Amino acid sequence: MTTPNTHTAQYRILYRDTDSMGILYYARYLELFELGRTEWQRDEGLRYADMEQEEGKMLPVVRAECEYIQPLKFDDLAIIETTVHSWTPTTLCFESQVFRGPEGELCARGKVQLGCVTSDAFRPAKMPEKYLELLAEEAPDRRGRYRRDS
Repeated sequence: MTTPNTHTAQYRILYRDTDSMGILYYARYLELFELGRTEWQRDEGLRYADMEQEEGKMLPVVRAECEYIQPLKFDDLAIIETTVHSWTPTTLCFESQVFRGPEGELCARGKVQLGCVTSDAFRPAKMPEKYLELLAEEAPDRRGRYRRDS
């Protein structure tokens, strides 16, 4: 399952997460992707809240895609693996895969692209230097614009 530079997070599916069919509600997968990328940053010693408060910058989602493969159900353990798909000084795209517990069955995969903006005016901005340095170190081969077919 895991490849180099992949970060892993876990989430136990709660009853509130499921729909009337007893499976994880489809929009919740995007929340799992968010958990994955937030924990990716934390694992790397960065906190998103610090970017907003100290740098005056934010990373809103500008594109999200999800392919549903197998349903997750109440009490399943979701394993979220997150890696950097691509990046530029102003954009960052994460790729996520969601697996069912220790069995490792792939349930969903997708990508979420973020664009850096200023907190006050929502104008495009360059990501903070500590992010760019980390990306250059951890994912130098992934520098470049997001491409849908990759």
